[in-house]
Amino acid sequence: MAAAQCRGMKASKLIVFIGGVLGIIAFFLPLITVTSHGHKGSASALQIFKGASEVSDAVDSDHDVRASLSHQEMSAAKDGASAVKGIVMAVFFPAVLLAILGGAGMMRRKFGRVAGTFSLIFGLIGLAIAGLLVAASEGGTGSGAILLVVTGIAGFLGGLLALIKPDRGAVAGSSYPAAAVAPGYAR
Repeated sequence: MAAAQCRGMKASKLIVFIGGVLGIIAFFLPLITVTSHGHKGSASALQIFKGASEVSDAVDSDHDVRASLSHQEMSAAKDGASAVKGIVMAVFFPAVLLAILGGAGMMRRKFGRVAGTFSLIFGLIGLAIAGLLVAASEGGTGSGAILLVVTGIAGFLGGLLALIKPDRGAVAGSSYPAAAVAPGYAR
């Protein structure tokens, strides 16, 4: 029976799950490459996130910084750091949602049209964000940005597959897919 369930499992939920996991992994990989004064460096989203947190903490705790900045400048620095953190989180939000959708589909052994629709939407949003990130990076893209593009494509394709042929799971007590059993007939 387990072999029949594995053969009957649709690939859509697995594609969405793997795409989401790849997007989460991208958070820790080099996202962009920056060239300044002949030196090249790369930064991951985690490093950018930590850097923005450090700026915000420095403004709060460093008395020299607080004395040299006006209240408006301190507020602007903290707002800027918060905005950077928010943007970084927004870039990876579709990947997290895709991983959750795909994982829930695998646990439930179902991945219907509603999950497919959300996967398709989050995949397109992730693909658009990754495309903007790649287009905006003048110095070059890192492996994290490429994984974000793959995440968006996987979410889109997995969602499209689920819309075309949804995985409705198995009928209770049967190894046959739910669509194979005619309504009103019990086994």
